Amino acid sequence: MKKYLLLTLSLILVIGSQAQVVSDTLKNDTIKRKKIIIEDNWSKKKKKPIKKPEYRAPEKKKEKSVFADTSEVKVLNKDFLQVIETGKGTNVKVRGFAEVDVQDDQDTTKIRIGRKQINIIDGWHGTRVRIEKVRPWDPDTKSYKKPTFRGHWAGFEMGINAFANSDYSGYPENKDFMDLNLVKSIAVNLNFLQYNIGLQKNKTNIGLVTGMGLEWNNYRFDQDITLQEIDGVIHPKTINEEWSVKKSKLTSLYLTIPLLVEFQIPVKNDHKIHMSAGLVGGLRLGTHTKIKYKKNGNSHKDKDRDDYNLQAFRYSAHVRLGYRAINLFATYGMTDLFRNNKGPELTPYTIGLTLIRF
Repeated sequence: MKKYLLLTLSLILVIGSQAQVVSDTLKNDTIKRKKIIIEDNWSKKKKKPIKKPEYRAPEKKKEKSVFADTSEVKVLNKDFLQVIETGKGTNVKVRGFAEVDVQDDQDTTKIRIGRKQINIIDGWHGTRVRIEKVRPWDPDTKSYKKPTFRGHWAGFEMGINAFANSDYSGYPENKDFMDLNLVKSIAVNLNFLQYNIGLQKNKTNIGLVTGMGLEWNNYRFDQDITLQEIDGVIHPKTINEEWSVKKSKLTSLYLTIPLLVEFQIPVKNDHKIHMSAGLVGGLRLGTHTKIKYKKNGNSHKDKDRDDYNLQAFRYSAHVRLGYRAINLFATYGMTDLFRNNKGPELTPYTIGLTLIRF
């Protein structure tokens, strides 16, 4: 019986000691785990916030530079004409005048002159030519420019010359010798330079227009006379009656500079009615008379260059009115044709239209 009691007691002691060992082991492991967790290096560092992925637009490939050959013409040490040739075409710039851009694209050639584009298309059935109106083009960036004020001065014009307020009081015997053949008294204007100054911040309907041009005035005499100067005064000279006179005229050439105020009224489809008024000054560059006749069956031309007492400087009132392809102008002289007391008192005026706009 004692054996059994001793055996039972020993078992209890063994089991108790092992339980204590297990308990101590678990306790120590727990502390160690806590210690490990507390003392771990990465746990002491502040965690960085996780960044969300950002969208990045794909980078645009840079266009390869195109070789350009540039030629320039200077007038008075200023760039006047520039021609740029690249692999895409030819670009011509005239300072303050016009810009011509030529591009070749397979079977199509595009020619831009200011706001007009000429498309030459070679197809199976032949060649077609199409002219269209385009917005201002920037040949460097190939993008549209912000709309700006653009006046209506530059272009090629033709008109009819005539006289108003005629006074021949100093010519009692030769009245009306300056009568004209109006149909053949032609005015030719080449307005080659234009500058635009907008007067509005957010609109392009009002502005100032200036520039430069050349004006040829042909005064075709209705009678078979020409002009001569006697004692500093202009008088008529009768042409030899034996000659078969085909024409006799007085021609003057002036360099013109305008100063106009222009108003533009939008109508529809970006089209506008334009109206302008102001003054045009002129500097005389040359004057001559010309007689074309037949003598003894042979044709002759006599041209005499002189100033013929015409005004060296003159200024005129000028108005313009137009819509799309219809552009009219009128000029009324504020100075007489001849210098004071050097010829009959004649006020020149011109009425015409613009044939080609630059």
